[in-house]
Amino acid sequence: MKRYGYSIFCDDIRNEVGGKLSFIGCYNSAIFVSHDFPCVLSKFCIHTYVVTAAEQPFRSLSLRCYVPGRRDPILDERIETLNVPAQRKLVSELEPGFVAPRHIVASASLILSPLDIVSPGLISVRAVIDGEAEELGLGSLRVVVAE
Repeated sequence: MKRYGYSIFCDDIRNEVGGKLSFIGCYNSAIFVSHDFPCVLSKFCIHTYVVTAAEQPFRSLSLRCYVPGRRDPILDERIETLNVPAQRKLVSELEPGFVAPRHIVASASLILSPLDIVSPGLISVRAVIDGEAEELGLGSLRVVVAE
């Protein structure tokens, strides 16, 4: 199985009763800003998911967020993962008759408050897996001026 992931871009992420998440003001393919650049969004959120096969656990995982007009990531956040033996132990200690999971999913909410955007372009998120061994695109959102 090839690793994959995706992101939800929105105005806010709320933790609800029972461990549920609510995504408020979700964007589709673009965010339209009503003024010239540079502009500041008081709050911008990204919820990411990264999926791998259970037999290919993560050794390390970091998320990087890029914005238009900046070459370096504005965020480089390490996501804590269990060490490989601990991930495998979880699967081996399942109760008899319980079907072992086929995938491991890592998720994280990124809250950018405020978010400075200096030009039109793409806000994008990438996962860096197992050091620098693999870099995986998790999605992007186009920033445009509304006319």
